[in-house]
Amino acid sequence: MATIAQITVTESEAKAGERSVQPLHFQLNTNPDPVRVSPSSGDPERADLVIVGSRRSLGAIDCRKIVLNVPTGPNSPDLTSDLNSGTPQISLPGWSATISTTAKTVTFTPASGHATIGRDEGVTVQLMGLRINSQVGSSPLRIDVEWAESGDDYWATDSTTIDIGKFPADFYLRNFIAEDLIIDNGGSVKLNWEAGGASSLRLLYEAADVNVLGLSTFTVHDVRRSTVFYLRATVQAGTGTVERILSTTVTVRVPDLEVQNLTVRGSAAFDAGASFAADTAFAGNATFAAGAQFGGSVTGASATFSGTVQADRVRGVLSANADSYLFQRKNTITAGSYQRALPSDGYLVLNHRGTGGSATLELTRYGTVLARATVGVGQSATFLVNKETEFQLTSSGSPNHVLEWWSIGGIGL
Repeated sequence: MATIAQITVTESEAKAGERSVQPLHFQLNTNPDPVRVSPSSGDPERADLVIVGSRRSLGAIDCRKIVLNVPTGPNSPDLTSDLNSGTPQISLPGWSATISTTAKTVTFTPASGHATIGRDEGVTVQLMGLRINSQVGSSPLRIDVEWAESGDDYWATDSTTIDIGKFPADFYLRNFIAEDLIIDNGGSVKLNWEAGGASSLRLLYEAADVNVLGLSTFTVHDVRRSTVFYLRATVQAGTGTVERILSTTVTVRVPDLEVQNLTVRGSAAFDAGASFAADTAFAGNATFAAGAQFGGSVTGASATFSGTVQADRVRGVLSANADSYLFQRKNTITAGSYQRALPSDGYLVLNHRGTGGSATLELTRYGTVLARATVGVGQSATFLVNKETEFQLTSSGSPNHVLEWWSIGGIGL
Protein backbone atom coordinates (compact mmCIF):
# COMPACT_ATOMS: atom_id res chain seq x y z
CA MET A 1 0.00 0.00 0.00
CA ALA A 2 1.22 3.49 -0.81
CA THR A 3 -0.10 6.99 -0.15
CA ILE A 4 -0.33 9.12 -3.29
CA ALA A 5 1.07 12.56 -2.55
CA GLN A 6 0.12 15.62 -4.58
CA ILE A 7 3.46 17.21 -5.50
CA THR A 8 4.14 20.01 -7.99
CA VAL A 9 7.69 20.86 -9.10
CA THR A 10 8.64 24.22 -10.61
CA GLU A 11 12.15 24.08 -12.09
CA SER A 12 14.27 27.13 -12.71
CA GLU A 13 16.00 27.85 -16.00
CA ALA A 14 19.61 26.84 -16.29
CA LYS A 15 22.25 28.61 -18.34
CA ALA A 16 21.28 29.63 -21.89
CA GLY A 17 17.63 28.96 -21.11
CA GLU A 18 18.09 25.17 -20.80
CA ARG A 19 16.06 23.12 -18.37
CA SER A 20 17.91 22.55 -15.12
CA VAL A 21 18.16 19.30 -13.23
CA GLN A 22 16.06 19.33 -10.07
CA PRO A 23 18.60 19.68 -7.22
CA LEU A 24 16.63 17.85 -4.53
CA HIS A 25 13.63 15.53 -4.75
CA PHE A 26 11.39 15.94 -1.71
CA GLN A 27 9.09 13.55 0.10
CA LEU A 28 6.88 14.49 3.05
CA ASN A 29 6.08 12.34 6.07
CA THR A 30 3.71 13.50 8.80
CA ASN A 31 2.90 12.37 12.30
CA PRO A 32 0.03 11.77 12.67
CA ASP A 33 -0.77 10.52 9.18
CA PRO A 34 -3.06 12.01 8.05
CA VAL A 35 -2.87 15.40 9.72
CA ARG A 36 -5.97 16.25 11.79
CA VAL A 37 -7.60 19.62 12.36
CA SER A 38 -7.81 21.11 15.84
CA PRO A 39 -11.12 21.10 17.71
CA SER A 40 -13.00 24.36 18.11
CA SER A 41 -12.17 24.29 21.83
CA GLY A 42 -9.70 22.48 24.03
CA ASP A 43 -6.17 21.35 23.25
CA PRO A 44 -5.12 21.92 19.63
CA GLU A 45 -3.96 19.17 17.34
CA ARG A 46 -0.26 19.21 16.51
CA ALA A 47 1.72 17.60 13.68
CA ASP A 48 5.34 16.81 12.94
CA LEU A 49 6.38 17.55 9.36
CA VAL A 50 9.45 15.62 8.18
CA ILE A 51 10.66 16.55 4.69
CA VAL A 52 13.37 14.43 3.12
CA GLY A 53 15.31 15.78 0.14
CA SER A 54 17.43 13.35 -1.90
CA ARG A 55 19.94 13.79 -4.72
CA ARG A 56 19.26 11.98 -8.02
CA SER A 57 22.02 13.32 -10.27
CA LEU A 58 25.72 12.56 -10.57
CA GLY A 59 27.25 15.85 -9.41
CA ALA A 60 27.32 17.75 -6.14
CA ILE A 61 25.49 21.06 -5.64
CA ASP A 62 26.12 24.19 -3.59
CA CYS A 63 23.14 25.43 -1.58
CA ARG A 64 22.57 28.86 -0.08
CA LYS A 65 19.25 28.26 1.59
CA ILE A 66 16.17 26.09 1.88
CA VAL A 67 12.89 27.88 2.56
CA LEU A 68 9.59 26.40 3.78
CA ASN A 69 6.66 28.61 2.79
CA VAL A 70 4.01 27.64 5.34
CA PRO A 71 0.39 28.76 4.70
CA THR A 72 -0.46 30.59 7.91
CA GLY A 73 -3.89 31.75 9.01
CA PRO A 74 -7.31 30.50 10.20
CA ASN A 75 -8.75 29.43 6.85
CA SER A 76 -9.13 26.14 4.97
CA PRO A 77 -6.05 26.58 2.70
CA ASP A 78 -3.92 27.53 5.72
CA LEU A 79 -1.99 24.95 7.70
CA THR A 80 -1.45 26.72 11.01
CA SER A 81 -2.52 29.88 12.78
CA ASP A 82 0.72 30.00 14.79
CA LEU A 83 3.93 29.46 12.82
CA ASN A 84 6.02 29.95 15.97
CA SER A 85 4.41 26.85 17.47
CA GLY A 86 6.63 24.61 15.31
CA THR A 87 10.26 23.78 16.10
CA PRO A 88 12.46 23.78 12.98
CA GLN A 89 15.34 21.31 12.60
CA ILE A 90 17.78 20.38 9.80
CA SER A 91 20.10 17.43 9.37
CA LEU A 92 23.04 19.38 7.86
CA PRO A 93 25.73 20.49 10.36
CA GLY A 94 26.39 24.21 10.67
CA TRP A 95 22.94 25.24 9.44
CA SER A 96 20.42 27.31 11.38
CA ALA A 97 16.72 28.15 11.02
CA THR A 98 14.89 31.47 11.09
CA ILE A 99 11.10 31.85 11.38
CA SER A 100 9.41 34.88 9.83
CA THR A 101 5.74 35.24 10.75
CA THR A 102 5.51 38.22 8.38
CA ALA A 103 6.78 36.31 5.33
CA LYS A 104 5.23 33.06 6.67
CA THR A 105 8.49 31.23 6.08
CA VAL A 106 11.02 29.03 7.81
CA THR A 107 14.46 29.63 6.29
CA PHE A 108 17.42 27.27 6.73
CA THR A 109 20.89 28.71 5.93
CA PRO A 110 24.50 27.55 6.39
CA ALA A 111 26.86 29.62 8.51
CA SER A 112 29.43 29.77 5.68
CA GLY A 113 27.12 31.45 3.16
CA HIS A 114 26.71 28.27 1.12
CA ALA A 115 27.34 24.56 1.66
CA THR A 116 27.99 21.61 -0.63
CA ILE A 117 25.57 18.68 -0.81
CA GLY A 118 27.26 15.66 -2.40
CA ARG A 119 25.73 13.43 -5.03
CA ASP A 120 25.18 10.63 -2.49
CA GLU A 121 23.93 12.96 0.24
CA GLY A 122 20.58 14.45 1.09
CA VAL A 123 18.94 16.68 3.62
CA THR A 124 16.10 16.34 6.11
CA VAL A 125 14.23 19.40 7.38
CA GLN A 126 11.61 19.17 10.10
CA LEU A 127 8.94 21.34 11.62
CA MET A 128 7.98 19.61 14.83
CA GLY A 129 4.89 20.10 16.99
CA LEU A 130 3.20 22.57 14.62
CA ARG A 131 -0.29 23.58 15.76
CA ILE A 132 -2.89 22.80 13.07
CA ASN A 133 -5.82 25.15 12.57
CA SER A 134 -9.45 24.01 12.81
CA GLN A 135 -10.50 24.16 9.15
CA VAL A 136 -10.67 21.05 6.95
CA GLY A 137 -8.86 21.49 3.67
CA SER A 138 -5.65 21.13 1.70
CA SER A 139 -2.65 23.36 2.44
CA PRO A 140 0.13 23.87 -0.16
CA LEU A 141 3.55 23.74 1.49
CA ARG A 142 6.16 25.19 -0.90
CA ILE A 143 9.85 24.34 -0.57
CA ASP A 144 12.32 26.69 -2.29
CA VAL A 145 15.94 25.68 -2.85
CA GLU A 146 18.53 28.27 -3.89
CA TRP A 147 21.39 26.35 -5.47
CA ALA A 148 24.14 26.11 -8.07
CA GLU A 149 26.24 23.37 -9.61
CA SER A 150 29.18 22.83 -7.30
CA GLY A 151 31.91 25.36 -8.11
CA ASP A 152 29.66 27.40 -10.42
CA ASP A 153 28.48 30.97 -9.85
CA TYR A 154 25.11 30.65 -11.65
CA TRP A 155 22.51 30.50 -8.86
CA ALA A 156 18.91 29.43 -9.40
CA THR A 157 15.84 28.73 -7.29
CA ASP A 158 13.72 25.59 -7.70
CA SER A 159 10.40 25.07 -5.97
CA THR A 160 8.47 21.97 -4.92
CA THR A 161 4.90 22.24 -3.61
CA ILE A 162 3.41 19.43 -1.51
CA ASP A 163 -0.27 19.53 -0.58
CA ILE A 164 -0.94 18.63 3.05
CA GLY A 165 -4.46 17.41 3.77
CA LYS A 166 -6.13 18.35 7.05
CA PHE A 167 -8.83 15.90 8.10
CA PRO A 168 -11.49 15.76 10.81
CA ALA A 169 -10.78 13.69 13.91
CA ASP A 170 -13.18 10.87 12.92
CA PHE A 171 -11.65 10.29 9.47
CA TYR A 172 -9.47 7.32 8.65
CA LEU A 173 -8.40 5.48 5.50
CA ARG A 174 -5.84 2.71 5.92
CA ASN A 175 -4.76 -0.89 5.24
CA PHE A 176 -5.68 -0.91 1.54
CA ILE A 177 -4.37 -4.30 0.40
CA ALA A 178 -5.05 -7.05 -2.12
CA GLU A 179 -5.38 -10.56 -0.73
CA ASP A 180 -3.25 -11.85 -3.64
CA LEU A 181 -0.53 -9.61 -5.05
CA ILE A 182 0.24 -12.00 -7.95
CA ILE A 183 -2.54 -13.74 -9.91
CA ASP A 184 -2.98 -15.70 -13.14
CA ASN A 185 -4.32 -14.05 -16.28
CA GLY A 186 -8.12 -13.74 -16.02
CA GLY A 187 -8.12 -14.21 -12.26
CA SER A 188 -9.95 -12.22 -9.58
CA VAL A 189 -8.60 -9.70 -7.06
CA LYS A 190 -10.18 -9.21 -3.64
CA LEU A 191 -9.36 -5.78 -2.19
CA ASN A 192 -9.76 -4.91 1.50
CA TRP A 193 -9.47 -1.63 3.42
CA GLU A 194 -10.53 0.29 6.50
CA ALA A 195 -12.32 3.61 6.10
CA GLY A 196 -14.55 5.96 8.04
CA GLY A 197 -15.66 9.59 8.12
CA ALA A 198 -15.47 10.10 4.34
CA SER A 199 -18.08 11.95 2.28
CA SER A 200 -17.11 9.95 -0.83
CA LEU A 201 -15.10 6.78 -1.39
CA ARG A 202 -14.20 5.64 -4.91
CA LEU A 203 -12.21 2.68 -6.21
CA LEU A 204 -10.33 3.57 -9.40
CA TYR A 205 -8.54 1.22 -11.80
CA GLU A 206 -8.02 1.17 -15.56
CA ALA A 207 -11.13 3.04 -16.85
CA ALA A 208 -13.33 1.95 -13.92
CA ASP A 209 -14.67 4.28 -11.22
CA VAL A 210 -16.64 2.37 -8.55
CA ASN A 211 -18.56 3.84 -5.62
CA VAL A 212 -17.49 1.82 -2.55
CA LEU A 213 -18.74 4.16 0.18
CA GLY A 214 -19.85 2.05 3.13
CA LEU A 215 -17.90 -1.00 1.94
CA SER A 216 -14.67 -2.49 3.28
CA THR A 217 -14.04 -5.02 0.50
CA PHE A 218 -14.53 -5.33 -3.25
CA THR A 219 -13.66 -8.07 -5.75
CA VAL A 220 -12.54 -7.28 -9.29
CA HIS A 221 -12.94 -10.16 -11.76
CA ASP A 222 -11.22 -11.07 -15.03
CA VAL A 223 -8.01 -9.10 -14.45
CA ARG A 224 -5.82 -9.62 -17.51
CA ARG A 225 -2.94 -7.18 -17.02
CA SER A 226 -0.90 -5.89 -14.10
CA THR A 227 -3.06 -3.19 -12.51
CA VAL A 228 -2.67 -0.34 -10.03
CA PHE A 229 -5.77 0.13 -7.86
CA TYR A 230 -6.49 3.50 -6.23
CA LEU A 231 -8.79 4.13 -3.26
CA ARG A 232 -9.78 7.81 -3.07
CA ALA A 233 -11.57 9.26 -0.07
CA THR A 234 -13.00 12.78 -0.10
CA VAL A 235 -14.10 14.76 2.93
CA GLN A 236 -16.40 17.79 2.63
CA ALA A 237 -16.69 19.99 5.71
CA GLY A 238 -18.25 23.41 5.26
CA THR A 239 -16.42 25.08 2.39
CA GLY A 240 -13.34 22.92 2.84
CA THR A 241 -12.63 19.81 0.78
CA VAL A 242 -9.74 17.40 1.18
CA GLU A 243 -8.93 14.00 -0.28
CA ARG A 244 -6.63 11.10 0.53
CA ILE A 245 -5.56 8.46 -2.02
CA LEU A 246 -4.06 5.04 -1.31
CA SER A 247 -2.81 2.62 -3.94
CA THR A 248 -1.90 -1.05 -4.28
CA THR A 249 -0.55 -2.99 -7.26
CA VAL A 250 -1.47 -6.49 -8.47
CA THR A 251 0.82 -8.31 -10.89
CA VAL A 252 -0.63 -10.67 -13.53
CA ARG A 253 1.37 -13.65 -14.72
CA VAL A 254 1.64 -13.71 -18.56
CA PRO A 255 -0.52 -10.57 -18.95
CA ASP A 256 -2.44 -9.36 -21.97
CA LEU A 257 -0.60 -6.65 -23.86
CA GLU A 258 -2.13 -3.82 -25.85
CA VAL A 259 0.16 -1.29 -27.50
CA GLN A 260 -0.13 1.32 -30.21
CA ASN A 261 3.08 0.37 -32.02
CA LEU A 262 5.37 -2.61 -31.41
CA THR A 263 8.84 -3.10 -32.85
CA VAL A 264 10.42 -6.55 -32.59
CA ARG A 265 14.17 -6.45 -33.16
CA GLY A 266 14.90 -10.13 -32.53
CA SER A 267 12.89 -13.35 -32.58
CA ALA A 268 9.20 -13.40 -31.63
CA ALA A 269 7.10 -16.40 -30.57
CA PHE A 270 3.28 -16.38 -30.37
CA ASP A 271 1.70 -19.35 -28.58
CA ALA A 272 -1.94 -19.13 -29.68
CA GLY A 273 -4.61 -16.78 -30.99
CA ALA A 274 -2.35 -13.86 -31.92
CA SER A 275 -4.23 -11.12 -33.77
CA PHE A 276 -2.68 -8.24 -35.70
CA ALA A 277 -4.99 -5.52 -37.03
CA ALA A 278 -2.43 -3.58 -39.06
CA ASP A 279 0.62 -4.34 -41.16
CA THR A 280 3.17 -6.39 -39.24
CA ALA A 281 6.91 -6.48 -39.80
CA PHE A 282 9.53 -8.62 -38.08
CA ALA A 283 13.23 -7.82 -38.29
CA GLY A 284 14.09 -11.30 -37.02
CA ASN A 285 12.31 -14.64 -36.97
CA ALA A 286 8.67 -15.11 -35.88
CA THR A 287 6.95 -18.31 -34.82
CA PHE A 288 3.16 -18.67 -34.67
CA ALA A 289 1.77 -21.73 -32.88
CA ALA A 290 -1.93 -21.59 -33.77
CA GLY A 291 -4.77 -19.32 -34.77
CA ALA A 292 -2.82 -16.26 -35.85
CA GLN A 293 -4.85 -13.60 -37.68
CA PHE A 294 -3.40 -10.74 -39.72
CA GLY A 295 -5.49 -7.80 -40.86
CA GLY A 296 -2.68 -6.35 -42.98
CA SER A 297 0.49 -7.50 -44.66
CA VAL A 298 3.20 -9.51 -42.91
CA THR A 299 6.87 -9.08 -43.69
CA GLY A 300 9.96 -10.44 -42.00
CA ALA A 301 13.11 -12.45 -42.25
CA SER A 302 11.24 -15.73 -41.77
CA ALA A 303 8.04 -16.99 -40.19
CA THR A 304 7.12 -20.46 -38.96
CA PHE A 305 3.46 -21.51 -38.71
CA SER A 306 2.53 -24.74 -36.95
CA GLY A 307 -1.22 -24.38 -37.38
CA THR A 308 -3.60 -23.65 -40.26
CA VAL A 309 -2.52 -20.90 -42.64
CA GLN A 310 -4.93 -19.02 -44.89
CA ALA A 311 -3.57 -16.26 -47.11
CA ASP A 312 -4.77 -14.35 -50.14
CA ARG A 313 -1.25 -14.14 -51.52
CA VAL A 314 2.17 -15.36 -50.42
CA ARG A 315 5.45 -14.01 -51.74
CA GLY A 316 8.77 -15.61 -50.95
CA VAL A 317 10.04 -19.12 -50.42
CA LEU A 318 7.63 -21.70 -48.96
CA SER A 319 9.03 -24.67 -47.08
CA ALA A 320 6.70 -27.49 -46.12
CA ASN A 321 6.94 -30.86 -44.44
CA ALA A 322 4.90 -34.03 -44.83
CA ASP A 323 2.65 -33.17 -41.87
CA SER A 324 1.78 -29.63 -42.94
CA TYR A 325 -1.68 -28.62 -44.07
CA LEU A 326 -0.34 -26.32 -46.76
CA PHE A 327 1.44 -29.14 -48.62
CA GLN A 328 1.21 -32.81 -47.72
CA ARG A 329 3.29 -35.51 -49.34
CA LYS A 330 0.73 -38.11 -50.37
CA ASN A 331 2.47 -40.34 -52.91
CA THR A 332 5.95 -41.57 -53.86
CA ILE A 333 6.11 -43.07 -57.37
CA THR A 334 9.03 -45.18 -58.54
CA ALA A 335 7.42 -46.92 -61.50
CA GLY A 336 9.10 -46.66 -64.88
CA SER A 337 5.97 -45.09 -66.34
CA TYR A 338 2.92 -43.47 -64.75
CA GLN A 339 0.11 -41.20 -65.95
CA ARG A 340 -2.61 -39.44 -64.03
CA ALA A 341 -4.70 -36.25 -63.78
CA LEU A 342 -3.99 -34.34 -60.56
CA PRO A 343 -6.89 -34.17 -58.02
CA SER A 344 -5.84 -30.84 -56.46
CA ASP A 345 -3.28 -28.07 -56.60
CA GLY A 346 0.18 -28.99 -55.39
CA TYR A 347 3.60 -29.70 -56.73
CA LEU A 348 5.52 -32.60 -58.24
CA VAL A 349 9.16 -33.29 -57.43
CA LEU A 350 11.21 -35.66 -59.62
CA ASN A 351 14.61 -36.82 -58.37
CA HIS A 352 17.17 -39.10 -60.04
CA ARG A 353 19.09 -41.01 -57.37
CA GLY A 354 20.69 -43.67 -59.53
CA THR A 355 23.86 -44.01 -61.56
CA GLY A 356 22.44 -44.31 -65.05
CA GLY A 357 19.46 -43.70 -67.33
CA SER A 358 17.04 -40.77 -67.25
CA ALA A 359 13.45 -39.97 -66.36
CA THR A 360 11.07 -37.55 -68.07
CA LEU A 361 8.07 -35.72 -66.56
CA GLU A 362 5.58 -34.06 -68.94
CA LEU A 363 2.65 -31.85 -67.92
CA THR A 364 -0.38 -31.25 -70.15
CA ARG A 365 -3.69 -29.51 -69.70
CA TYR A 366 -6.58 -29.95 -72.10
CA GLY A 367 -4.21 -31.48 -74.63
CA THR A 368 -1.65 -28.66 -74.47
CA VAL A 369 1.85 -29.40 -73.21
CA LEU A 370 2.63 -27.04 -70.34
CA ALA A 371 6.08 -28.21 -69.35
CA ARG A 372 8.53 -31.07 -69.79
CA ALA A 373 11.73 -31.98 -67.90
CA THR A 374 14.22 -34.79 -68.28
CA VAL A 375 16.49 -35.50 -65.32
CA GLY A 376 19.76 -37.39 -65.44
CA VAL A 377 21.97 -38.73 -62.68
CA GLY A 378 21.92 -36.45 -59.62
CA GLN A 379 19.38 -34.04 -61.14
CA SER A 380 15.87 -33.02 -60.04
CA ALA A 381 12.87 -31.03 -61.31
CA THR A 382 10.01 -29.36 -59.41
CA PHE A 383 6.67 -28.19 -60.85
CA LEU A 384 3.92 -26.19 -59.15
CA VAL A 385 0.74 -27.56 -60.75
CA ASN A 386 -2.99 -26.89 -60.80
CA LYS A 387 -5.88 -29.22 -60.28
CA GLU A 388 -6.79 -31.35 -63.36
CA THR A 389 -3.33 -30.97 -64.89
CA GLU A 390 -2.27 -34.31 -66.43
CA PHE A 391 1.23 -35.62 -65.91
CA GLN A 392 3.08 -38.49 -67.56
CA LEU A 393 6.23 -40.08 -66.16
CA THR A 394 8.48 -42.11 -68.48
CA SER A 395 12.00 -43.49 -68.14
CA SER A 396 14.91 -44.45 -70.37
CA GLY A 397 17.61 -46.91 -69.44
CA SER A 398 17.60 -48.00 -65.82
CA PRO A 399 17.22 -44.86 -63.69
CA ASN A 400 16.65 -44.96 -59.95
CA HIS A 401 14.05 -42.19 -59.93
CA VAL A 402 11.47 -41.02 -57.39
CA LEU A 403 8.44 -38.81 -58.16
CA GLU A 404 6.83 -37.17 -55.11
CA TRP A 405 3.31 -35.73 -55.12
CA TRP A 406 2.79 -32.92 -52.58
CA SER A 407 -0.89 -32.02 -52.33
CA ILE A 408 -2.65 -28.85 -51.17
CA GLY A 409 -5.57 -30.22 -49.23
CA GLY A 410 -4.16 -33.66 -48.55
CA ILE A 411 -5.59 -35.45 -51.63
CA GLY A 412 -3.62 -38.42 -52.88
CA LEU A 413 -3.27 -39.84 -56.36
